[in-house]
Amino acid sequence: MYDLDNAMDVLDTLEKKNDKKTEINNNIQNRVQIGTVEGYFSKINVVAIKLDSELNTGDLIEIGTEDESVRQRVSSMQIDRNDVYTAYSGDSVGIKLRYKVNEGEAVYKIEQ
Repeated sequence: MYDLDNAMDVLDTLEKKNDKKTEINNNIQNRVQIGTVEGYFSKINVVAIKLDSELNTGDLIEIGTEDESVRQRVSSMQIDRNDVYTAYSGDSVGIKLRYKVNEGEAVYKIEQ
């Protein structure tokens, strides 16, 4: 038989943790989806991203889900092996990335 007071304490603790997680998520900078991973090239540590929105050198991006993601500032990017500072919706860009990511993962720009 379960102790009702103990069960209520556990539920209160879980509720407080969820409230705190919600509070933390609300304090995170705005995440705006800007594209999708087309591929990752592990020999050269480059991710290919198909953009749905503008991306600039210096922007902070995040790839993946809230549980497992990679966050990195864009130090440089290329289109057709040419350096660019700004890329637009419809462009496919290559960006050096320190970590492996999977095809199809969402790419977000973190607006501060």
